[in-house]
Amino acid sequence: MDLIEKNPSQSNKLTAKDWLDIAESELAKSGISAVRVEPLAKKLKVTKGSFYWHFSSRKELFEKLLSNWRTRSTVAIIERLSDIELTPEERLRKLFLIPYKRNTKTNGAALELAIRNWSQNDKAVQEILNEVDTHRLTFIAMIFENLGYDKEQAEIRAARFYYTMQGISVVNVHKEQASIEQIFETLL
Repeated sequence: MDLIEKNPSQSNKLTAKDWLDIAESELAKSGISAVRVEPLAKKLKVTKGSFYWHFSSRKELFEKLLSNWRTRSTVAIIERLSDIELTPEERLRKLFLIPYKRNTKTNGAALELAIRNWSQNDKAVQEILNEVDTHRLTFIAMIFENLGYDKEQAEIRAARFYYTMQGISVVNVHKEQASIEQIFETLL
């Protein structure tokens, strides 16, 4: 991702969102070890003091990164899919196709994988990831229950659906949408 270059006279216009965007980009590209204040400041062409104007610590930046990711990649999607009138199958299809229709500045699959990798060495991140996975699986299982499956079968189908969706996205399979649709059909 190429961020708009900022010169020192623009540093007073730099926002916390600018810091979060570059941090998210670096996390997705290079992992959590790349999310350090000084290198981020250099990329933004500002001093480290700018960072501390917006965040009290690197830990706070990490917390906001995770919070934003959780909201955007789980809460907002579930709310959006719940607010529109769709059949359960249409809701699952829209959910399954989200990774293939994204047009964002940060690669969602790369970010997801980076957070999963980060969680391997950070218990707090692992707990958040477990909460996110549980939230997502519960939502998907509810949709399968709406399709008529009992609770146990709905949970099994939700797991298969979710792990397939995540796997295709993380493995970065480049298939035509028709092929992805065929994979989706096998998951119902």
